[in-house]
Amino acid sequence: MKIKFLFLVAFFSLQATIAQETVIDSVKVKQEKLLQEQQKAEKERIKAEEKILKEQQKAEKERQKALNEAEKAKKEAEKAQKKAEKELKQAEKAAAQREKAKNNIEKAKSKINKNKKDLEKDKDKFEKLRRKGKLTPEEELKWREKILKKENKALELQLDLEKAENKLRKLD
Repeated sequence: MKIKFLFLVAFFSLQATIAQETVIDSVKVKQEKLLQEQQKAEKERIKAEEKILKEQQKAEKERQKALNEAEKAKKEAEKAQKKAEKELKQAEKAAAQREKAKNNIEKAKSKINKNKKDLEKDKDKFEKLRRKGKLTPEEELKWREKILKKENKALELQLDLEKAENKLRKLD
């Protein structure tokens, strides 16, 4: 019976040990919950800060991109302005060259007209003197040389006129 009694005591002790609930300290639980909530809040705060930082970086990149685009546009505008100024200068230069060529043509024409008048005048004078018989053979030879030189000069002036006209045609 002693054995049965010991066996029963051991059995009840074992059952009491197994059946016993572990007592959880409510303060300790509250502290753990509070700690977990603080950790969770800290993680959320860090995530929010990272998100704000990313947004700020993204906004900074966008601002830099906008500045770069504005700078590019400014450079392109300056380049276009310089190109326009260069084209304007070229157009003005071409207009000045055309005007100069026109003036050269007018000068050549006036020289040709003047030379023709002088040539006609000299021919008339030569004919008049020859008809009157006032010319010696040497004087007649001198007059003919003078007339020939003026005719050559007229041909040279005509060539100059043609050159000036060709230059004007090339400019147009």
